[in-house]
Amino acid sequence: MSANSLPKGTVGWHGLEVDKALSLLDSNADSGLTPEEVEQRRQKYGDNELKEHNGRSSWEILLDQFKNIMLLMLIAVALISGFLDLIAWQAGELDPGEVPFKDTSAIMAIVILNGVLGYVQETRAEKALASES
Repeated sequence: MSANSLPKGTVGWHGLEVDKALSLLDSNADSGLTPEEVEQRRQKYGDNELKEHNGRSSWEILLDQFKNIMLLMLIAVALISGFLDLIAWQAGELDPGEVPFKDTSAIMAIVILNGVLGYVQETRAEKALASES
């Protein structure tokens, strides 16, 4: 029996009445399944165990840090600021001693620092989860 054989409109096995679930699973509340039925179902559906996955790669974790909408907005602001600074620089509109691209550099430094810190945290969390299982 699989989740695909649930009645339409039912969220999951937990949403069924006990008698209905037992009927759908062709089981008995008192005696359960016979060893032969267990073996037949194991051959048909496989073992009742969770599949282990390797988790995300380091590159996936790093790229995920820069998918946040706020960071994307900050990157866009940095690009616009850099473009405007470039225009001002080429037109000679910068005051003497003014550092060009200071806003762009500051914003990008924040974005990169946020990405590195997020990467370190998520990598540690992934390792902690992997060591528990």
